[in-house]
Amino acid sequence: MTPEPVSLEAEVLYGINSIYMVLAGETRLQCRIKGKKLKEAQRSYNPIAPGDLVEVTPDAMSPNEGMISDVVPRRTRLVRWNKKGRAPQILAANADIAVCVTSPAAPPFRPRFIDRLIVAAETGGLTPLVVMNKCDLPCAERVSERLTHYHRMGYQVLSCSARTGEGVRELAAILRDRTAVFVGQSGVGKSSILNVLAPGLHLRVGDLSQKHDRGNHTTNFSVLLPLETGLRIIDTPGIRELELAEVLPEEVGFHFRDFAPYMQSCSYQPCLHDDEPRCAVAEAVQHGEIHADRYESYLRILQELRETRKAAHG
Repeated sequence: MTPEPVSLEAEVLYGINSIYMVLAGETRLQCRIKGKKLKEAQRSYNPIAPGDLVEVTPDAMSPNEGMISDVVPRRTRLVRWNKKGRAPQILAANADIAVCVTSPAAPPFRPRFIDRLIVAAETGGLTPLVVMNKCDLPCAERVSERLTHYHRMGYQVLSCSARTGEGVRELAAILRDRTAVFVGQSGVGKSSILNVLAPGLHLRVGDLSQKHDRGNHTTNFSVLLPLETGLRIIDTPGIRELELAEVLPEEVGFHFRDFAPYMQSCSYQPCLHDDEPRCAVAEAVQHGEIHADRYESYLRILQELRETRKAAHG
């Protein structure tokens, strides 16, 4: 009698076209999903993501292949809204830190992208970390002011340079014994930082588009990199626009820490801090107590989530 195949727990490294590479102990297996699809609490663009722990049954005839039968409940998740698929897309599972890589110029500094990643990270249970790469380049006063503002709100902010190595050792110390997902717009130097963190990784580095002052994609899909240095990195493709998912319009304000001292003083509860009368948050903006651009960033997220909800429900 042929023995029943033994199910193993494995970690997903990456997936391409419904084929997943997983690591079970020291063995890599190329797997497909058993059956047509996995059971999900809610529909998603991709049912499995790098960092997921999955139940795998090895193929008795092909020792390097297997079938995924289930996904272990995720501890954390970093999710974006996929416009094309009209569903949430999981960028990384079971990570501890969401590293937002940005730059002072080439491409330009975009604080509203940072705001969105902070919301996405905190919604999914991750700790956000802002990394200013290319700190060897001139930094405009408005950029320094915004970075100081993030630090003042309690977010960890680190300046580093993949070119000179400045700050990279400090970054490695922060990431040690944790799983970190790296996210950034194309051209900010995400792959360059990873190449310095892990010499020998040899990730492809893209050139900056002169026409649009933004980078070219060098990573085509998210991948978990268990590095020999002991670091665990999930590298993601460069993102030009980060649309949020799995956060309700009425929850967004709680992820803007600078709103917290004023939210309970709004005349109407709950208040969305939009067009409600006698809104303490809006008044704080008028008095210069909340950064005006942070408030504008919040309003844009709020409107976007409203439109997404309306499109999803018809």
